Amino acid sequence: MEHIWIPVSIFAALMQAVRTAAQKDLNQRMSTMGTTYVRSIFGLPVMITYLVAVLLLVGGGAPRFRTDYLLYCFGGALAQVLATALLIYMFRLKNFAVGTMLTKTDIVMTALIGTFVFSETITPKGWIALVIVVLGVLMLSAGRIGLAKLSSPGSSLLSSLVSWPTQVALACALLFTFSYLLLREATLTLGDQSYLWRGAWTVVVATGMQVIFLGIWLLWKEPTVFGQLWPNRRISSFIGFTSALGSIGWFSAFALQNASYVRAVGQVEVVFTLLISWLYFRERVSPLELAGIVVTVAGILLFRLL
Repeated sequence: MEHIWIPVSIFAALMQAVRTAAQKDLNQRMSTMGTTYVRSIFGLPVMITYLVAVLLLVGGGAPRFRTDYLLYCFGGALAQVLATALLIYMFRLKNFAVGTMLTKTDIVMTALIGTFVFSETITPKGWIALVIVVLGVLMLSAGRIGLAKLSSPGSSLLSSLVSWPTQVALACALLFTFSYLLLREATLTLGDQSYLWRGAWTVVVATGMQVIFLGIWLLWKEPTVFGQLWPNRRISSFIGFTSALGSIGWFSAFALQNASYVRAVGQVEVVFTLLISWLYFRERVSPLELAGIVVTVAGILLFRLL
């Protein structure tokens, strides 16, 4: 059971890749914030069902909702909403794979910010595994940016790196970083209870906050979104279901292990993303990207030795 967080993180990454692809589809019919809201409002019933199952399985009842716990949940939930909105917004700036790959700088941000600001403790072996994963992700990103360069006459690698889409992607990565670290801290404030119990309560509380506060914002700014939910109920239900499974996986893994390690293993999502890009969106996959997959997976396997 010591390394159960690894397969849990891999499962969460798969669900996130599938959900993100579906959100790209839905974004053709709904606004960015509306598409963001779908994952929360359609996913919350699944998360509540999971929480009930966990309570029946391991017990524990309700936690004491301390101020620090609620603040961590709110900060993490807000950062996650904003990051998801930026990720969806990027779909309109670059192709599916480029936007997703550029956000993978979050692994570096999570390790550095988590170590110096939060309670992350990374061992020497952990740093080695992180560096190898980052190298693989950089190879994947370089391969994808190269394809974008070929398809955009007159552009250069430097211009790609300082472009508006890249700045949006980096802001997206930073927001995701804070969401991971804050939600990890939230699970830690619940004490030594089962990781299933801590993860289940935190995913329900954080997502419930998103449903309420983003719902209020949409009622004020984009009330037409609510009329679009029922006509798009099939894809919205799929997004909500896969998002709920992914979030349950992430929160459970955060309750067990450093956010830095969890997100590093979660980089396997880039493999799933490339497969989706290739099979569904018919985008090309370069030899450099294939090499990047090998290096990324090798780095992920090193976490088994920690």
